[in-house]
Amino acid sequence: MYGELIIAINMVFNFAVLSFANKTGNLQAARGRLWFASFAGALPVTIFSSSFISMIFSFLIMTYCAFGKAFELWRKAVGIVLVGALFSGGLLTVYSSRSFAMPTYLSIFLSALIAYISLAFFKGKWLDVRVAKQMDVFASGSTLRIWNQDIQLQVFIDTGNSCIEPMTGAPVHFVSYRAVKRYIPEELIQPLEQWNPKELANLQSFPIEYQKGIRLIRLTTVQGVSWAIGFKYERWSMEEGELLQPGYLVLTKEDNRYPHGAEAILHVSAMESISKERGTVHVV
Repeated sequence: MYGELIIAINMVFNFAVLSFANKTGNLQAARGRLWFASFAGALPVTIFSSSFISMIFSFLIMTYCAFGKAFELWRKAVGIVLVGALFSGGLLTVYSSRSFAMPTYLSIFLSALIAYISLAFFKGKWLDVRVAKQMDVFASGSTLRIWNQDIQLQVFIDTGNSCIEPMTGAPVHFVSYRAVKRYIPEELIQPLEQWNPKELANLQSFPIEYQKGIRLIRLTTVQGVSWAIGFKYERWSMEEGELLQPGYLVLTKEDNRYPHGAEAILHVSAMESISKERGTVHVV
């Protein structure tokens, strides 16, 4: 009974480490396969607990059973498994040096529990870093040319923004009204401030000289249908000089949800520009 308990506890520890590697490395191994690999790794090290060779064998057989589809995948997994094992092992060293007297089986169980919880926490932080890194890829500096002025804006590419101007099919970007207000011609301030997106669309309140570069943009959201003013920009370049496609921008007062402190949310088509700019085919 004692042997079975030790195997079970080792399995839990192994599963925690393998799950950590699976998630952080995006290795996509099935849960059942991870449990089988955990058992395969727990068995030899329990039977030959004092043998260093059995530890090496257990590690190799465990990682192969979990991630041995291809050599490159297995090699990638081994490094992450080692990181997880060393991290949890370090915590267990601290725990064991400060633990109170207790039965051996209880001490082993608590050790496995500490390892599982610590790796779950570490995994969450690791994934947060990966998400933040990917978010950085979609963020960039830019220069917007409109109303005969150059405006520096921090932008974020929203892959969910596929809004277009219906007549031309040109992309529509969303810009913080607060960020560009000081650049807006005075003649446009009043009609913009008085614009009601819920009323019947009418451009007559805007000066005639600007109407040529203005389009009505119909927006459909969970709140319903509304109308926005789209301004045609002269040029919009990313920080490395790549130009966005000709298009329109919509000024928004609700900019508190812009990610990464961005001042503009770009159309998904901007992905092409930022991919060329950073020398990649796709942004990942």
